[in-house]
Amino acid sequence: MKILLLPFLLMFSLPGCSSGPTDFRADYAKALAERPGVSLGNNESAQRAVQRFAALYGDLSEENVKALARETYAADAWFNDTVATEVGIDGVENYLLKTARGAEKVEARLEDVAVSGSDVYARWTMEIRTKNLAGGKPIMTEGISQLRFDHEGRIILHQDFWNPAAGIYQHIPVLGPAIRFVNGLISGQ
Repeated sequence: MKILLLPFLLMFSLPGCSSGPTDFRADYAKALAERPGVSLGNNESAQRAVQRFAALYGDLSEENVKALARETYAADAWFNDTVATEVGIDGVENYLLKTARGAEKVEARLEDVAVSGSDVYARWTMEIRTKNLAGGKPIMTEGISQLRFDHEGRIILHQDFWNPAAGIYQHIPVLGPAIRFVNGLISGQ
């Protein structure tokens, strides 16, 4: 059994040897410190800011991204969705456009919103459909976004908390079966 596990451990550990960033917690901590945000409270401006976020992700299409990204995100926004980190509106918009173009459908529905000081936590359910994953069937995933806003109600910090291995990666050819195999080993099935 240990011999079978070795190739999978190597597959998942070797990418960490690349020259890319490896301590995402440090990047997140730095972004939190540099972007304290403002408390929007529970007033009309806070509701509008969250509504813009919900409108953008409620239909993450190319047209919607072009129409809403720059009014939703601040010029110096920091964005991390656990798959990619972008800094600045140009990077965020380009990443969202690439995501929209690569999928047939990306829609997120807000389930709940909680406010704590300058942090807004939005719990969502996302449906993703692409012809290359899951045989074109919808992939459903759950997550939470931590958002901080500037004085204009635009997002200056966006950190997602979700499990891409359960939501997306398990549907990728070759990688998906490996993830399911390792999950089976961990759960004893």
